[in-house]
Amino acid sequence: MVRWRCLCPLFQVGVESALAGSRKGIAFPGILKVMASAPQFLTVEEFDERYGGESGWEYWYGRAVRKPVPDKLHALLQRILMQLLSAAGYESGGEFDFKARPDWQPRPDVAILPEGDERYPTKLSLVIEIRSEDQTKQLIEKCRNYEQAGVSHIFVVDPTAQVIYRWEKTLVEKQGLELPNGSVIAGAAIWQELQAAKKRLRMTL
Repeated sequence: MVRWRCLCPLFQVGVESALAGSRKGIAFPGILKVMASAPQFLTVEEFDERYGGESGWEYWYGRAVRKPVPDKLHALLQRILMQLLSAAGYESGGEFDFKARPDWQPRPDVAILPEGDERYPTKLSLVIEIRSEDQTKQLIEKCRNYEQAGVSHIFVVDPTAQVIYRWEKTLVEKQGLELPNGSVIAGAAIWQELQAAKKRLRMTL
């Protein structure tokens, strides 16, 4: 048996008990789950090599963090937002690498794409995150990071509650998406398009 020393004796005893118990067929799911999910530190180069070609992963402070798997409602709203931004005169996209900072590289749900030949943007003017269930804490941290990265227009859109928030040091409810050129995409127009799409798909939720 490999001997090791933990700075927290109670945690070490718990882990050793879990390991011993597992050999006897006794389950200790809590501790073993913590061990299995222990994050591995990655440089941004290692992250790009391992996860750069896979969708749904972001780089957060040396860790690969999995984004919530989007459902059909999320996908519909994402498409609608891009169409409305296009109608307002903007080219937009989503799920691309935003090289915001060396220690944090998210993949926005929707963002206005900057001009130029830069393959991975380092500056963005507007980002929109579509809220999934139980994601509020992560979204608040994400909004703070977007602000620190120089993004001026940061929005969170909740398709279930049909509410739009803008980040202004905190999440503030708005009636629409305020765009960098001063125009506004009304929330009512967004929800009307979403409702029409749901009706076409015979969605009731």
